[in-house]
Amino acid sequence: MRVVLLSVALAMSLAACQTDSRQQVLATSHTQVAQRAISTRAFDTSDRNAVFRAVLSTLQDLGFVIDRADDALGTVTATRAAGTIVRFTVIVREAGDRRTIVRASGQHNLEALTDPLPFQRFYDALSQSLFLAANNVE
Repeated sequence: MRVVLLSVALAMSLAACQTDSRQQVLATSHTQVAQRAISTRAFDTSDRNAVFRAVLSTLQDLGFVIDRADDALGTVTATRAAGTIVRFTVIVREAGDRRTIVRASGQHNLEALTDPLPFQRFYDALSQSLFLAANNVE
């Protein structure tokens, strides 16, 4: 009888662990998809270099100091320290003949930036910069 009870208790505990792990994987996947939607934008231009330069100037306009910029890889890392430290990393890449993808990630102090507002501000300013550059407005 004792062995049967022990077997049932062990089976129930293993089943409970399995259910929890599935729920955790699904929750994590949803969070990653939502974060990607917040942090990625596509621009209708094939000029990756112009977008890269616009990313640099936009970050500087927003008060960031450029730490590293690699035009060949299309990566930019910038930091802003105003009471707290915010670090942005931006990747610029071509997507087909007529589009350029910009993906940003951020850290606030040492935690991943998940608030959509900083990303929205960055992409609004980047869109304005690209529009002004495309229409030769200084």
